[in-house]
Amino acid sequence: MDTSEVRHPGERIKAEVFPANMSVTKAAELIGVGRPALSNLLNGKASLTADMATRIEKAFGFPRKDLLEMQAQYDAFKAKQKSIPTNAKAYVPPFLAIKANDIESWASHNIVARSRFAVFLRTLVHSTGSGLTEVDFPGNDDSQRAGWDGRIVANEGTAWVPAGHSGWEFGTNEDPKTKADKDYKKSVAATDANDRASMEFVFVTPRRWAGKNAWVTEKKKEGSWKDVRAYDSSDLEQWVDQSLPGQVWFANETGSPTQSVRSLDKCWTDWANVATPPLPGSLFSSAIEDAKRKLASRLAKGPKGPIVVAADSTNEALAFVAQCFGPEGSAELEPYRYQILVFDKAGVLPKLAGGTRPIIPVVHSREVELELAPYAEQLHSIVVYPRNSVNAEPDIVLEPVSFETFDSALKGIGKNRDEIKSLANESGRSLTVLRRRLATVEAVRMPLWATQQQAPENLIAFMLVGAWHALNETDMAGLSLLAGDRAYEALEKDFQRLIQLNDSPLWSIGTYRGVVSKIDLLYAIARYVTRDDLKRYFDVARMVLGEDDPSLDLAEDQRWAASIHGKTREFSPAFRQGISETLVLLAVHGVGLFKARLGIDTEVEAALVVRDLLSDPLTTRTLEANDRDLPLYAEAAPTEFLSIIERDLKTSSPAVFGLLRPAGSGIFGSPSRTGLLWALEGLAWNPETLPRTVMILARLAQIEINDNWVNKPAHSLAAIFRSWMPQTAANNDERLALVKVLFNRFPDVAWTLCVAQFGNHHQVGDYSHKPTWRPDGYGHGEPFPTWGPILEFAGKMIELGKVCTTRLMAQADA
Repeated sequence: MDTSEVRHPGERIKAEVFPANMSVTKAAELIGVGRPALSNLLNGKASLTADMATRIEKAFGFPRKDLLEMQAQYDAFKAKQKSIPTNAKAYVPPFLAIKANDIESWASHNIVARSRFAVFLRTLVHSTGSGLTEVDFPGNDDSQRAGWDGRIVANEGTAWVPAGHSGWEFGTNEDPKTKADKDYKKSVAATDANDRASMEFVFVTPRRWAGKNAWVTEKKKEGSWKDVRAYDSSDLEQWVDQSLPGQVWFANETGSPTQSVRSLDKCWTDWANVATPPLPGSLFSSAIEDAKRKLASRLAKGPKGPIVVAADSTNEALAFVAQCFGPEGSAELEPYRYQILVFDKAGVLPKLAGGTRPIIPVVHSREVELELAPYAEQLHSIVVYPRNSVNAEPDIVLEPVSFETFDSALKGIGKNRDEIKSLANESGRSLTVLRRRLATVEAVRMPLWATQQQAPENLIAFMLVGAWHALNETDMAGLSLLAGDRAYEALEKDFQRLIQLNDSPLWSIGTYRGVVSKIDLLYAIARYVTRDDLKRYFDVARMVLGEDDPSLDLAEDQRWAASIHGKTREFSPAFRQGISETLVLLAVHGVGLFKARLGIDTEVEAALVVRDLLSDPLTTRTLEANDRDLPLYAEAAPTEFLSIIERDLKTSSPAVFGLLRPAGSGIFGSPSRTGLLWALEGLAWNPETLPRTVMILARLAQIEINDNWVNKPAHSLAAIFRSWMPQTAANNDERLALVKVLFNRFPDVAWTLCVAQFGNHHQVGDYSHKPTWRPDGYGHGEPFPTWGPILEFAGKMIELGKVCTTRLMAQADA
C-alpha cells in the first residue's frame, strides 16, 4: 500500500465498520466502552488496542485481525514519517505555473475573493497536508463566521502546515500589516494563554508584503504563541506549485487556461448555474445518502480499479460527484475533494499521474479512460458513464430522483406546488432533463443528440408512443405502424444504438422501453416531424384507444383477476397510456409546432379523435372502457368532451348515469365514476370551461349514490365552491354568478352549497384533479392565506341563499 494512503484506524472504522448515521454514543453503548474513549479513537487521538478490537469484532462482526492490521499499517507509516523533515517537499510535475502576480491580481479585482480565499487555502491545506485530523476554513456563505478564519490540527507537519494545533487568520486587504496586527491582537485576546502555548498563529495575505519577515520576528519575540508564521503572495506561489488541485482550482476561479482540467467547484457551477436561480445541490441528497458509505469504503482501502458512476448524462454524474465530496456528503469524503481533478481531454493525465502527491482522477471520455488504464491500480479514480452505456456493473447508478427529494429541493428555490408538478411531468424527474427545462441558454436546452444526423428521425416513432413492451407483439406492430411500416427488428436496433448516447432520451427497464421525457423530446425533434408522421399517429390513436376492455365481460368482483381469465387488452397498458398522453401533448403544443409549417391543426385533429372514441350513441361500456383515459380526453379536447357529455345528458337514458351506480363493497371494489369525475374536475380549473362543467356536475349530483366512497359529483362540486380553498382558478365573483344560475336550474344543489359555508373553515380540504399538460389552474387551489376573501365569499353565499330561497318560495306560492 502507498504510504500516502494510510489513514488512522479510527477514521477507517468509522467509514468501513460502523453503520451509516450511527452516533458515537450508540456505537460506544454497543461496544461497551465510554463515549470519550471511542471518540478519541475515531478522531485519531488514541491508538486501537487489542481489547477495543475484540469488542468491535463482537459488536459489528468485523474481524479483529483486520482491525489490528489497520493499526500496524498506521504505526509503520508514522514511524516512516518521523524520519522525513517537515520542510521536505513531494515531487509535483510542472503544470499551470500560478504566479504571485496572478494571485495578487485576483485579490485586487474580484469582490468575491474574500469569501473564496478561504476555499483556496482549504484546497492547499488538504492537498498538501499530512496527518490532518481537523481542518476548518469556512468560505463562501460562511466566510464571515465568528472565530478563527481557519483552524488545523495535524499529526505531522509539512513545509506549509504546522504540526499540532494552528489558528489561521487572513484577509485580502490592500494593507496586510494593518489587517495582520488587528487579527493578531483579536486572537490573543480570544485565546486562553495555555492554549496559545501549544498553538501556532498563521497569517496569510494574497498581497505582496515587504515587511512580512520583520513582522514575524517581532511577534515571535512577544512569546504569545508556540510559533508565528506569515505567508504572502510569494509564499502562496511556492505553495500552490506543490498542489495540482490548488493550481486547477485557482485557474478555474480566474478563468485562466487549464489544459482541460477542472476542479469539482467548476464542475458544479458548470452544471448548476445554467438556471436562475441555480439548481440546488439537495437534488442529489438521496443519491448521496445511498452512495457515500460505498465511496468512503473504497477510498479508505488501496486502489483496486476505478469507481464507476453512471447517470443520464456525464454532466449530471460530475455534478453528483461534486456534491458527494462536498458539505452535502460526509466528513469522511470531503477531504478527498481536494485531491480530485476532472480530466476533460486526453494528453494531460499521464503527465500528472507520476507525481508523489496523490491525486484522484475523474474521467468521462473513453480517450482519457485509456490513458488512466496504466494507473488504475496505483491511483484511486472515478470513471463516469452515461447510464445506459455501461457494460460492466457500475458501482453507483443515479436513477431519476424520488418525488419527495424532487419536491423538497425545488421548494427550496421557491417553486410552488403546481410548478413542481409540471416540472416532474416534463422531466420524468430526470435531473438531466430538469436542467434542460430550467436552463436559460438555448445551447443547453437543445441536447447534442438532437443535432446529430439521423438520430432525430429515428426518435419520432418512439416519442409518439412514449412507452411499450418489447415482447408484446401488438405493441411491436403498433410501433411499426407509427414508423411507417418499418420492421420492429430494425426499430429495436435503432433503439439500442440511440440508448448508448450520452444524455440519451431513452430508457430501458427489463422488457419495457420508453422515452425519458416526451415533451422534452417533442420540442427537440419537432422540426424533423412530417405531416405523414402526424397522420399515422392519429390513425394509430383511434385504433389503440378504441380497443374495448374485455375485463368488462366479467362480474365487477372478478375484474381484478382479468389476466387469469384471459380478459386483457392486446395493447399493453404502457402503450395505451403513452398514446393517450401524446394526444394531449399534440393538442396543447402541436399547433405552435406544426400548424404553420405542415398545415395540420393538431388541436382539431385531437378533438376529432375524442369525438370518434366517444361516438354517438355514447354507452356506459364505452365510458368504462376508457375510464382511465377520460381525464386525458377532456384535457386534449375540452370543448368536444363537454359537448359529448351534455348531449348524453339530454337523452332519455344518459350513459353517464350508468357510472353512478354504488361501488361494490368487496376488497377489490372501486367506483366506475372516478375517471369521469377527474375529467370534469380538470375542466373546472379554467374559468372558460367552468360554467358548463358546473352544470354537468350539478345534474349528476342529483343522482343519489349510496356507497362509502367520497368521490361523488357533489363532492367535486363542493370543492369548486369551497370558501377557503376553491379548486378552480375562477375568482369569487365568477363563482357567485354561477351559484345564481344554479339556483334557477338546480335549486336543491345550490342550497346545499350555500349551507356548506357555515363553519366550513374547520373542514379538511383535498385537492381536485388538475390537468397534466395544460396550465389551467397553475397557482390556484391552495388555501387562502388571509381571512378576508374567505369571509367575503361565505357571507355573500349565505346572503345569496337567503335571497334566492325567498324568491323561489314566492314563485311557489304564486
